[in-house]
Amino acid sequence: MKQIQVIGVISIFLLTMFQPCTIPAAPVKPATGPSSKADGPVAGKQQAGQGEWERTLQAARTEGKVVMYTTSWGPQIRMALTEALKEKFGITLEFMPFSRGADLTARVQQEKTAGAGVADVFGAGGGTLISIFKPQGLMGNLEPLLHFPEVTDARSWRGGRMPYLDRDKQIIIMAAGAQRYIMHNTELIPKGEIATYRDVLKPQYKGKITLNDPTVTGAGNAFMGHLGLHLWNAGEAKEYLKQLIKQQEAVIQRDNRLHVEAVARGKFAIGLAPNEDNTAHFFKSGAPIAMVNPKEGVYVAPGAGCIAVPVKSPHPNATAVFINWLLTREGQTIYSRSRGTPSMRLDVSTEGIHPAFIAQPGEKLFLPTEESFEFWGRMLKVAQEAVQETAR
Repeated sequence: MKQIQVIGVISIFLLTMFQPCTIPAAPVKPATGPSSKADGPVAGKQQAGQGEWERTLQAARTEGKVVMYTTSWGPQIRMALTEALKEKFGITLEFMPFSRGADLTARVQQEKTAGAGVADVFGAGGGTLISIFKPQGLMGNLEPLLHFPEVTDARSWRGGRMPYLDRDKQIIIMAAGAQRYIMHNTELIPKGEIATYRDVLKPQYKGKITLNDPTVTGAGNAFMGHLGLHLWNAGEAKEYLKQLIKQQEAVIQRDNRLHVEAVARGKFAIGLAPNEDNTAHFFKSGAPIAMVNPKEGVYVAPGAGCIAVPVKSPHPNATAVFINWLLTREGQTIYSRSRGTPSMRLDVSTEGIHPAFIAQPGEKLFLPTEESFEFWGRMLKVAQEAVQETAR
């Protein structure tokens, strides 16, 4: 078992070794920051390069919009970012949401084949981007677009470096939430009754469990990856899944929102691998749900809070403006608050973030790497085999 013991929330991230990431080069590179109070998210902007930024900003306004393909970026996030970008820069942010990474992948693959890419930015989980997008060459470089000092200063980020997920700098992690994979309805199961993943296999929970689909990319896949890589091994994780399905009669749910809602409404007492964004929404609404702090430890990861870009952006200047702004303190504060999870930026407050998403002092912590996300991809096949075997 591979474990990382860290005391204290901040200490967790100081140990995180995220790799660098990249974006497609725009015709005009943004310089050090915006040129006016109305346009400027960057404090302490320098005079040099302001003309270059002005040209980028003007070109961005001419392009008029940024198109973003996302998975699990809820309406609160989409609305907050859209309104802020429009007010600040006069640029429209258009979202095309997908329920799953598999759906997003299919759309991007179709567009690539047709030679007609529509998206400027991808917002998705690390598993989808690492295990599917990257091998198929669907992403470009982020690094050439990042020029605001507030963004490129490594001291602004947890771990003391830019939060690139992969060594090729194609993916940036923005969110740093504690992934707690056991959710329960507090009116049906009292706090403390479940303390470990094995506890879920107790006879009294038979027929009372819903599981986020582990056979496709998403929280269910990450759950299986966590069990197989950090806690046990792939074989043990597979056997555990088979016990959940056959012995406990767990119901597999693919719709992220309905999965969480089913527990919030008491249809099921336990929800395994709930989607982070939807869980945050139900927390805010006061639903009777809680997360278990498992004795085995907690995985600290972005959920769907990663960004990447295609090889060629239809609106390169507007994309550059949006990406730079999104990664500033201002942009990350809006993103973090509307999503309900912590940001990778050190200067973004966690005030208002539910404690369930913040790693607690003394917890065993497991941190993301490119290799772990590659393992997630292998666990898809393991989960698919388990589901097929229990169906016989």
